[in-house]
Formats: sequence, structure tokens, C-alpha cells
Amino acid sequence: MRKPIVVGVDGSHHAMNAVDWAAAEAGRRRLPLRIVHITTGWERGDIPAYRGHGSMAPPPETPGLKVLDVAEERARTFALVEIERRLGVGPVPGTLLQESADGALLVLGQRGTGTFTRLLLGSVSRQAAEHARCPVVIVPTDTDRRPRLPEIVVGIDGSEASIDAVAFALEEAAMRAIGVRAIHAWNHPDYPAEMRPAYYNTFTIEEEGARVLSESLAGWTAKYPDVSVIQQVIEGNPAAVLTEASRTAELLVVGARGRGGFPGLRLGSVSNAALHHAEGPLAIVRRSGGNAGSNG
Repeated sequence: MRKPIVVGVDGSHHAMNAVDWAAAEAGRRRLPLRIVHITTGWERGDIPAYRGHGSMAPPPETPGLKVLDVAEERARTFALVEIERRLGVGPVPGTLLQESADGALLVLGQRGTGTFTRLLLGSVSRQAAEHARCPVVIVPTDTDRRPRLPEIVVGIDGSEASIDAVAFALEEAAMRAIGVRAIHAWNHPDYPAEMRPAYYNTFTIEEEGARVLSESLAGWTAKYPDVSVIQQVIEGNPAAVLTEASRTAELLVVGARGRGGFPGLRLGSVSNAALHHAEGPLAIVRRSGGNAGSNG
């Protein structure tokens, strides 16, 4: 069974950017595309019910079906792929997660309109990033479209989550025939003044960062020998460094939770900051998400 690329749409032009990205990705991966629109209208009585075969179903003029029509037409201009449409009813985050449970990727726009993306980055996309069973990709608005370098940037801190991000980034780069820039960012611990060491051995810290990069990439560079990988150890706040890198990269990839995260948290500080501030397409890869490229 081939896992679909799942994209959520709400009728906004912002969501169409997600459709464009998802359709192109489905074409690259040779996977079907599932276009999902979620409505809560039935519950409020906004959409008239059609009773047939003993169940409630939307009539042909349901606005949600029109949203799906437009999205499908847009998708077909980007790739020749098998397209499946789903009209979901219920709470947006939970219903969207159900529709993407068997997906290879869940793709969402950065902003939108109405119920679907009201406080999107504070609600729907965060819950998706925390709970989706597959990697989640957030696509920026069209105002963020700018010339981008042919590279994928991946943040690495040595955690298991960042190693999964490496696997995703290398696979994605191989499909696109572009390179990877692997970044390990570090900054001085924020000790109280009376506890700060008098001297930091920057060379030792950078050596450790280089080791983290090398060990995290080991095996994956051998699996994808045609992918050029640049390794960088950069002094600076990791979230700020990766956000800056997202300005020009085709895709920024981060793990859902890295080193230092509390066990009860599903999103770490870096992935959460990237979710809110990345200036290009962002992929958040969870430890349990598995390999997005698997066709099942």
C-alpha cells in the first residue's frame, strides 16, 4: 500500500501554497495525494443535511466540496498524480490527524481563513506537529516566496530526533538532486554571573560539535553518496541560526524534540521556534514518525 501525501485545505489562497508543495512532493515520491477539507458546519446547522441510505451526507452544493474542487484543479497543474479527496466533519485538529494517520507526510499552509486556520500556528499545526504519526511540513505564504538555494538545511544536536531529521533530509535531497547543509548550533550556557566560567574553550566546543555532526550523519551519507553534504558548527542560538538558514533553503528539517527537552513535551524549544518563525518550508520529524519515503 502506498502511503499518500496528505494536505489540508480551507479555501484560502494560503492553503493553495500547501497544495502546490504537496502535489509536487507527491510527484517526486510517486505517491498519491489526499486533499482534506474539514468543516464543523454540520454541527452548527450551517450546512443542510441530505438524508440518504440511512445516513447524513453533504449535498452537491456543499461549500466544502467546492473547496476540494478548486484544490484538486490546482494540484493537477503541478503534478500528474492519483488524487483522493476527503471531506471531514468535526474538530479540525483531531479530524485532520485521523485523515493523515496513514499518510507519508501531512502538509499545511502557514496561514488561512476561518475555522481551519484560526490561530493555526498556535493550535492546528502545533497539534499536528506534536501528534501526527508522520512528518509534518508547514508551507509559507506566497509573500515568503523568494529565490532559494538548492539545498536542504537540517538542524542536528545529536539527539535521536535529529538523527531521524537527518534521514528525512538526505532522502529528500536525493529526490531533488540537491545538497544538504547540516548545522550544529551552540551558545554559551546561561549561567548566573557568579557561576560563569572565566574562560570558554571555543575550539573544544567546536570540535565536539563537529563530532556530533559526523556521528549523526554516519551511515546516511553512505546510503546517499550522490548527495553533497556541508557540515557547519555555528556559534549562536540554535533557533535563531536555523530560522536564518530557512530564509534561503528549499526546506528546513528539524526533529520534534532534541536534547534537553522535558520528557512530557512533544515539541522542543528549537522545533517550536521554527514552527512559528521559519521563513521557508519547514519539516518537523517526530521520533515515531518513521521514514517518510516508505511506500508501505
